[in-house]
Amino acid sequence: MKIGFQAVMLALAASVLAACNFHATLPTSDPVLNAEAEAFYGDMVAGRDDAVVARMLSENDPAEVKAQLPMLRDMIGDAAPPEPKLVQSRKTTGSQGETYELEQDYVYADRTVRVYSAMMREKGEWKVHTFNINVRMAGEPKAAEDDKAA
Repeated sequence: MKIGFQAVMLALAASVLAACNFHATLPTSDPVLNAEAEAFYGDMVAGRDDAVVARMLSENDPAEVKAQLPMLRDMIGDAAPPEPKLVQSRKTTGSQGETYELEQDYVYADRTVRVYSAMMREKGEWKVHTFNINVRMAGEPKAAEDDKAA
């Protein structure tokens, strides 16, 4: 009986430990958090670096974030952002807390900017944990068109 009891206790301990590490992901859209991601992008385009840093989790080094913003602005340009199109979003709840991830497309005349944002709660507020920007150009660059006309 002693071996059986130990096996039961081991199985119970394993199930308790497994319960400590969980996550559930749901494809859901949160209009408030979508608007927060849109405001983050707007701050980035407008050069409001302090506002961008304020929207990020405190674990992000403000100096590192600010050092990367000029390069990102060169990629996306400084034109007023069009209304974003939500591509996908999901909310994950797990042992590390809640995460909300979304992708938004900003379709300009000459390019589409896809912005991936991941947000987490910090002290009760949603903050940007990570973001990624991909730019896809539409058509030929203007310099190439100008060269053909000459």
